[in-house]
Amino acid sequence: MPATEYQAVVPLAAVPELNSDAPGIRIGKPGLVNRLLAAALLLGPGVAWTQEKPAAAPISTCIDCHGANGIAVDSGTPHLNGQAEALLANMMDSFRRGTRPPKVRIHREIPAADVAPVAAHYAQQKAQRPKSATKPELVARGETLYQNRCGDCHVDNGRDSDKEAPLLAAQDLNYLIAQMKAFKAGERKFPFLMDGAYRDLSDEDLTAIAHFFAAQDQVAPQTGRKRRR
Repeated sequence: MPATEYQAVVPLAAVPELNSDAPGIRIGKPGLVNRLLAAALLLGPGVAWTQEKPAAAPISTCIDCHGANGIAVDSGTPHLNGQAEALLANMMDSFRRGTRPPKVRIHREIPAADVAPVAAHYAQQKAQRPKSATKPELVARGETLYQNRCGDCHVDNGRDSDKEAPLLAAQDLNYLIAQMKAFKAGERKFPFLMDGAYRDLSDEDLTAIAHFFAAQDQVAPQTGRKRRR
């Protein structure tokens, strides 16, 4: 009968260090080559070696709403791509701890161990957000309000931030409107300095500001100007 050939997949980390005291095996100074040789002698022919791969970010529960690349699937859901990592982590922690009312049940069930990898994953996504349909007259009104009320924290038309403010450029319009009204109604707690910015703003003002942010390019358009040498 022909000899049976066995094939095994062995993580390198599982191979023990062997030395010259091992019975029947004579190898020199321990090292990766000696470890491979020793394991091959122990396991027999047909051994396939693999390196252990790092675990992927646990975003499986997020994809249905926010997509793998952070682009929201439905209107009213925020785009997460390119958002500040610390802000995403704080947001998820707020949902978990109940300090921010969760929109859906899964928000409260986020495992603590998933917060950091999920935040890092979405912060690194480079996909471009699709533009919401906006009204030019509201965008123009919103720009004036932005310059007077929002520009100090939501820098560069919302493409950058100061004082840990979220990046709002090209964010989903319906999500922006809903969150701004939630702040005004007391359903969400004002972050640092935000209460003063909201003072005396009407619902129409907030809608106009939302249209302004939603109408912006997520990445500043190129001016086409050449640098002087």
